[in-house]
Amino acid sequence: MRSTFRYRQIHLDFHTSEHVPDVGAAFDKKQFVDALKTGNVDSVTVFAVCHHGWAYYPTKVGKVHPNLKRPDLLGDMVNACRENDINVPAYITVQWNERVAREHPEWRVVKGDAASQQSDLNQMNAGWHSICLSNQGYVDLVIAQAHEVMDHCKPDGLFFDILLMWDCCCQNCIDRMKRDGLDPNKKEDRLRNHRNVIIDYYKRVSEAVHKKDPDMRVFHNSGHIYKGERERWNHFTHLELESLPTAGWGYDHFPLSARYANTLGMEYLGMTGKFHTSWGEFGGFKRPVALEYECALMTSLGARSSVGDQLHPSGKMDMDTYRVIGPGYARVKQLEPFALGATPRSEIALLSAEAVHHSREFESVDMGAARMLNELHLMYDVIDTNEDFGKYKLLVLPDVIKLDAKLADRIKSYVKKGGKLILSGSSGMNADATAFAIDIKASVNGMCDFNPDYVKATAGLDKDLTESPFVMYAAAHKVKAKGATVLAETWNPYFNRTWEHFCSHQHTPYRMEKSNDNDAVIQDGNIVYIAYPIFKTYYDRGQPLYKYIVRGAIEKLLPVRDVHVSLPSSGRMSVMEQKDKNRTILHLLYAEIQPRGESGAGWGRGVKMLIIEDVNPIYDIPCRIRMPKKPSRVYGAVSGKDIPFTYENGYAQFTVEKVYVHEAAVIEN
Repeated sequence: MRSTFRYRQIHLDFHTSEHVPDVGAAFDKKQFVDALKTGNVDSVTVFAVCHHGWAYYPTKVGKVHPNLKRPDLLGDMVNACRENDINVPAYITVQWNERVAREHPEWRVVKGDAASQQSDLNQMNAGWHSICLSNQGYVDLVIAQAHEVMDHCKPDGLFFDILLMWDCCCQNCIDRMKRDGLDPNKKEDRLRNHRNVIIDYYKRVSEAVHKKDPDMRVFHNSGHIYKGERERWNHFTHLELESLPTAGWGYDHFPLSARYANTLGMEYLGMTGKFHTSWGEFGGFKRPVALEYECALMTSLGARSSVGDQLHPSGKMDMDTYRVIGPGYARVKQLEPFALGATPRSEIALLSAEAVHHSREFESVDMGAARMLNELHLMYDVIDTNEDFGKYKLLVLPDVIKLDAKLADRIKSYVKKGGKLILSGSSGMNADATAFAIDIKASVNGMCDFNPDYVKATAGLDKDLTESPFVMYAAAHKVKAKGATVLAETWNPYFNRTWEHFCSHQHTPYRMEKSNDNDAVIQDGNIVYIAYPIFKTYYDRGQPLYKYIVRGAIEKLLPVRDVHVSLPSSGRMSVMEQKDKNRTILHLLYAEIQPRGESGAGWGRGVKMLIIEDVNPIYDIPCRIRMPKKPSRVYGAVSGKDIPFTYENGYAQFTVEKVYVHEAAVIEN
């Protein structure tokens, strides 16, 4: 690539209506650069073409913003950055181009269901009107615009924005579906068609860009890194993981995406925002400590950082914004020597339900599982079926992963070679969930008659589980051990709650004696099976007892692990290795994340806001990490201060005195 892939990026939006006057009139190169330096920024994605469809440079392909007061605002920004060793990728909108949508209404997406049409096709709605990429004339325009920008300012990369999957039934899509044997009447076929349209677009645009400049960085933004669809990323040079915690993504989304991205072998950025809510917010400010946490989290998982901002139409940078960003990027700058080339060290693999089903419908299953593993401070990757299972000591199949013959054979081989396996819900069963598809000494007899029902754990499953039965807010499979060890039983309530008979405010209490023959958790050698969809239920309910079931299962299968840290459940841990430097970096993070109000805007509309405002330090965190030999030194990555340690039985043991937001302990061999 032409330039080094930087660690401290700004994604600078500039979606400016034609009804706004004096656009760019207050832009000043020195003030622009001073703001970036205040924020410790070393790369900024600047705007060539915005969602309103306007260009901010002299264009023959598109149309310049009618009220632009600087003839070449894009060029001025690029030159200012080049003079100060700041990288400058360029931004080009794709499916949201309001000017083109007005001028070419025949290119618009025509959604298949009436409800979605109201929001996207209604001209009286204040919002974007999407363009379907089955219209090759529009793709020609996108390519021509990209080539023109490349010639005009030679950016360090191209960021193509808004590549979304619509269930489009415009005439082009209908013709294409008929050609490909798909049914336009079926939403799943319309989505399948549009996915193919998007991938055709990726291929065509990336090839056109790289024919002109083979070293150009290219990213096409869909707002999500789809798991199990590696063919998408063949046309990308890197990934940018859009994940604004306050705007509906939440603080669990980025770790889930990052731990998957790490398995793809691509460089990647994490992307958050300076906004209190979501994209497009003027005058909204996140607290500096929140960005410190978010940027440290990105670095701890192997990502570069990108923070979203939106420039005022005047062109004047908001200095308060860059004072907010500055502390987080100062921390990243200190961590860069310990981040470059670092790769995760993982013992556990979470096989993504989204990846197996090729559907985001199952993302909450993955999220619940990842949340548990994060809170248990375990080293794990999120994988798809392309990954080598044998790299991991333990494989988790969450809730909904039924096995076809090919996947069943792979799982059997993995277990036979000593691999450990956790299954839940219908995972591990055949297609109709009537039997296990792998060798487990247990029978399957349909679904339990009661929902909810109760679990009574054996004394040895986990120390924090209750002795009495506790409620499970999900339907279980009827599973009976036939030689497997029972770790917990299901207990029935007196009856299901209906209009005809009910008890108290919620569900019916459990019977005082076990009244069924079903088992809740069983162990057969290297396999633990949990009869409930426990990961989705944890995502929905957050009951710690559900997590303790999984913790107990992991302890049964992996009593000896490589890393142990004593953090609160809201703390986060990761282990990265710089193999070329013979050092291991243990990252510890802690912040109080509080729900406050609702987002009220953008993707997070109707979702509780998650805020980091006050962070209290935590002290004296015991850490224990397996190392092949006694380390030569353990020290703080930021402070450089030595950390006393001992080395016994293959483990380096030490105590991190204080974690305020983030601390990284470097273990050198």
